[in-house]
Amino acid sequence: MNVSRIIGLVVAVAAGGVALFLAMEQPEEPPVNVVTQVATATVRVLVSEKNIERGERLKSSKIGWVDWPKEAVSGNFLTSDEVDEKDFSEAIARRPFVKGEPIIEAKLARAGDSGMMATLLQPGMRAVTTRINVETGAGGFILPGDHVDIYRTQISNITGATSLDVLLEDVKILAIDDNFTQSNKKPHIAGATATIELSPKDAEHFMLAQSSNGTITLVLRSVFEPEGSIKNRRRRGVDVIRYGRS
Repeated sequence: MNVSRIIGLVVAVAAGGVALFLAMEQPEEPPVNVVTQVATATVRVLVSEKNIERGERLKSSKIGWVDWPKEAVSGNFLTSDEVDEKDFSEAIARRPFVKGEPIIEAKLARAGDSGMMATLLQPGMRAVTTRINVETGAGGFILPGDHVDIYRTQISNITGATSLDVLLEDVKILAIDDNFTQSNKKPHIAGATATIELSPKDAEHFMLAQSSNGTITLVLRSVFEPEGSIKNRRRRGVDVIRYGRS
């Protein structure tokens, strides 16, 4: 065997040894974990799509359905399998809802509920009821949510003169009889009572006036007049009319 062949054989053996050594020193690649995603079961839950304040109605523009993980659904949540969104179109929030919060019955008031009127009242205000008829209630066209001025007329037993007193202005109507909301099916309500919203002081003033002889009349205000445009709702002026002339 000549020298060149011996040298070639030695080089080949050495190269093979180096390759084997390097292969043994290479770290093993970690095994690849294959993750299979499992579809999570969901339920459609009624939630607030915008912030809803206390006393605000649950309009369709403020509530909607979202997919909620079934395992996280509480028994208080309202689901599409149990209720219809339309069932809550006239409901009123007893407590505020933040955007995305599930709607629950305990925080709502609906017509017929015992706490409905208290929910409609603004903080610090009082509900007072007065009798009305077609003549003193604007022909039945005064509806819940409207604003009115309240007049009182009296006839003197001594002089026969008629006095006209504007008791209150810009007063909100909470209900006509037991109707809390306006309805397209009832464009007018010929009710026997009107429940109004007053401050405690105005409530005292009104009840004193109501207990005296005279006729209380509700005068409907335009819907285009901004609410709260009158700072002092109480008026003390009295116009005296004698024989048809003021």
